[in-house]
Amino acid sequence: MPCTGQWQSLHYERKFSHYGGATVLITTCQHVSGLDSTLKGAKMKSRPRILRDAGRLLSMMLILLFITGTAVAQISTGSIAGKVLDPDGNPQVGATVTLTGAGAPKVVVTEADGTFRYPSLPPGQYNLKAELEGIGIATTPLDVNIGRNSSVTMKLAPTLQQTITVTAETPLLDVRKTGTGATVTKVELESIPTARDPWVILQQVPGVLTDRINVGGNESGQQSSFVGKGAGGDQATFNVDGVNITDMSALGSSPAYYDFDSFEEVQVATGGSDPRIQTAGVQLNMVYKRGTNDFRGSGRYFMTQGRESTVSEEAKPYLNFFNAIDSVDDYGLELGGPVIKDRLWLWGAYGHNQIDLFVAQPTTNNLPLGANDPNVGIRFTDKTKLETLNGKLNAQITTNNSAVLLYTDSGKTKFGRNASPTRPPATTYNQENYGPKGNYKVEDTHIFSSNFYLTGMFSKTNGGFQLVPNSGQNCTTFECINGSSTQNAYQDAATAVWARSFAYAFIKRPQSQYRADGSAFFGTGSLNHELKFGAGFREVQQETQSSWAHDQYYIDFTNLGAPDCCGVYFLRPGNSHIKGDYTDLYVGDTLLLGNLTIQGGLRWDQQKGHSGPASTVANPDVPNLLPAVSLNVPDEIKWTSISPRLGFTYTLGSTRRTVLRGGYNRYVDQLGTGTMGAANPLNGYQYLYYYNITDSNHDRHITGAELAASLLNGAYFYGSYHLDPNDPLHTKQLTRFDNDMNPPHTDEFVLGFEHELMSDFTVGANFTHRSLNDFVGTRFEKTQGHEDWYSSADYTLLGNTTGHLPPCPVNPTTGKVPRPDGCTGAAFSVPVYVLKAGISTPTFGVITNLPDYSQKYEGVELTATKRMSHHWMLRGNVSWNDWTQQVGPDAITDPTNLRTTIGCNNCDGSTVVQGSGTGSGSKGGVYINSTWSYNLTGVVQLPWQFSLGASAIGREGYPVPYVSRVFTGANTIGGEGYKQVLVAGVDDFRLPDVFNLDLRLAKDFRFNQVGLTLSVDAFNITDQRTVLQRTTRVNDRLARSYTAANRVVEAQAPRVFRLGARLTF
Repeated sequence: MPCTGQWQSLHYERKFSHYGGATVLITTCQHVSGLDSTLKGAKMKSRPRILRDAGRLLSMMLILLFITGTAVAQISTGSIAGKVLDPDGNPQVGATVTLTGAGAPKVVVTEADGTFRYPSLPPGQYNLKAELEGIGIATTPLDVNIGRNSSVTMKLAPTLQQTITVTAETPLLDVRKTGTGATVTKVELESIPTARDPWVILQQVPGVLTDRINVGGNESGQQSSFVGKGAGGDQATFNVDGVNITDMSALGSSPAYYDFDSFEEVQVATGGSDPRIQTAGVQLNMVYKRGTNDFRGSGRYFMTQGRESTVSEEAKPYLNFFNAIDSVDDYGLELGGPVIKDRLWLWGAYGHNQIDLFVAQPTTNNLPLGANDPNVGIRFTDKTKLETLNGKLNAQITTNNSAVLLYTDSGKTKFGRNASPTRPPATTYNQENYGPKGNYKVEDTHIFSSNFYLTGMFSKTNGGFQLVPNSGQNCTTFECINGSSTQNAYQDAATAVWARSFAYAFIKRPQSQYRADGSAFFGTGSLNHELKFGAGFREVQQETQSSWAHDQYYIDFTNLGAPDCCGVYFLRPGNSHIKGDYTDLYVGDTLLLGNLTIQGGLRWDQQKGHSGPASTVANPDVPNLLPAVSLNVPDEIKWTSISPRLGFTYTLGSTRRTVLRGGYNRYVDQLGTGTMGAANPLNGYQYLYYYNITDSNHDRHITGAELAASLLNGAYFYGSYHLDPNDPLHTKQLTRFDNDMNPPHTDEFVLGFEHELMSDFTVGANFTHRSLNDFVGTRFEKTQGHEDWYSSADYTLLGNTTGHLPPCPVNPTTGKVPRPDGCTGAAFSVPVYVLKAGISTPTFGVITNLPDYSQKYEGVELTATKRMSHHWMLRGNVSWNDWTQQVGPDAITDPTNLRTTIGCNNCDGSTVVQGSGTGSGSKGGVYINSTWSYNLTGVVQLPWQFSLGASAIGREGYPVPYVSRVFTGANTIGGEGYKQVLVAGVDDFRLPDVFNLDLRLAKDFRFNQVGLTLSVDAFNITDQRTVLQRTTRVNDRLARSYTAANRVVEAQAPRVFRLGARLTF
């Protein structure tokens, strides 16, 4: 729905933006609150009947029996392929090979060429035993990793009595791997000092950047935003035990939090030729532990006691406190073993993580009411409780058939979400789960032979939650925030600090998924083939109710010395009901020809969705302007795509210690529910905004009578969102889908090599080039249905916004400037454009591909990996990244250089960033982009069962895209609007470079079958206090400076220690 009245539509944004946990396709309407997007959602349908579930799954399995074709995204297993030789190196047919480890022992017999294969194995440690009568016996330990084919050669002894133990482990060099990323094993998860959540693991992966620095768990109560190799966070996927649980409403995020000790292995993929991967984003694949024939378990308790942090001299005039940990308590238990040996196994885990934080907060004189403000004397806090319950039942039904039942439940209770210097306690969110709880998976695998297997799976995921503003009453219900004891929100325009309350949302996001996957191995002449294929169907639904407390919020200009008191937003709640369907087919083949491996694949996706009927209530203060309304916009959006994949590896020489890799891959974006419902205005709240209002009783709440009186005395209509004020019942649909639009896609070229220095130590390098095209956004046509688009020719110069760039902050101790490049305090003068007189306000929106616009990413990564052997391990990487946009003349509508969630709307060749909080919340000023980054982790085992672990990360400081908030005057579209005008290049200014070092010292004790590990972790051991956020507004009008410009908002949390104890048995 377009912006109307006296607002200007800024429609050249990146396709998606995050606010309040929802992902939306946005048309930006600039207004004084700085919030430019709204929650959208959809209604859940009833649960599918069991017979329908079974029918879909059976149908999918039958289809796969007749298709041929390959496919590390939705996978939770690996495989073993080996060869048995006699002492002279000749292949041995008929040798018996027995595999023991997870589950029941598995026995195969070698084929004519001496080969054997174990497909579809859960990750973990195994033992192989090969024997042949008259020749001998050989044994070897072996590790199986997610998505990897572990290779081994076993040479038998020359006599019956002799047993040969093959001591070499699985080669670290994977000669078939064509992708990029990292696999983090259980040893690393337990031994490397981290904040113990999956988002911290991302910092160890080359090419991945996150929006925060997690010091000892201070950021584990909220998910990180992140990017990877030119792909925004909205294209990430989360997979648990082969189930894609990605939240399609908060696109690219996880619907759950995790118990770190439940992980058997975590894999992160950032590219490659695997056709199971749909998007170019970061792919997280997490596999939980399982029960085995041995009773095993562990319990842990980690305690972190924080401390207040010292405020820098620069920030003392406006901040009383910086952010820091108060305390973190993390404890849990996991246990597994046989119910019936070799037949049935059970594993379960419980985790509890209480994260209590201190939040940066302003001085008294920077609160809206000064010494009379209710927040005086109250310490701003953020308190999160994460509780997880996981269980897995594995059954060996027959020798060749196995089944898995997985149940997980993730509970999150958070008091103080988004607390920051501009969000005091009353305006923060209290978050709890909302709607049905629990997630489960049922899976069955049948191995027809060692060369062919099929897996079928059904899963159900629930991801509902509620965001309720505290409202000064610690509210957790709708009735509380709209009751007689609470008030509407308001914002002090001088400091951008909010007061009294905020927005709310109640969200349900269930998903159902059906999958069938298979693999076949065969030979054609001299070629060996590994065929993989699969199909899946996923149904997602969303139901969201959203608005602001009391359906109103108020902007107070009095502290700016403005004669006009205030502006007011009258809102009507959003009530969204969205349903989306996702169908995929993939096929791929791995061809083995000597030292050359070729991987080819093809993936087909169809993504579609629509908004269902919805209704909403009238605004209680102005029901005549915002009456109750019901609406049905049945328009469906559908994306269909084919994605080819081609990769190769080539090993050099007979020793095969160096492998060359390359590939071309196409990915398509995932379609979120925000885009599916973008044509229906009721999918988000709507509002009318009025300016120069007289608040006669000074209660910062405007009644209908006060509005009517103000309109007779100089007040005027300012603008609207999701609403035509002349058609409040939405009798005419103003936004439509372009049925011919293409899904956004990414073309990737990868070239690299990896060299095995030793069997347990490899080094490598990769170059990645990506081209991103067919971005989707909202364009406006002057005549509905005629595609007579608005263009830069419809705009004229209003004037220049002028002022001075922020001066370089000086360290008061050293007198030195931390970042002298670019920050000079120099004057700026930037042109601002508005619509020409007689050009009507953009009203008719079309969701379509944006013309003449693309992005390019190029990156180089250097890697070194040493697995745990000879008492030490190491993983390190260095990355260089260049992510830019290409903006042609047809892509430009408003010629003003505006800041968007990706940087600049019009700046050809400029750096692309990802805005984390889109101007609101604790990360509202973070814009992710770094041209270089590095990470180094390692463990050394010392004498007397001591061990020392370390993790170091570093990156370039993120950009600070400074803006002038320009009111565009009465000649724009009949009244004042405002624009966020960039006053310098997106990355002309950057924050200081970031460095963080964590250390861990541990001591192991053994008591028969029981182990005890005592540990102490030191996070940010060098006590870096690097500035991580600043306010980015420098002007309030064309030439009026902003009093809160360039203020420090967040600094790196101080050094903290964690004591831990882990009992294993």
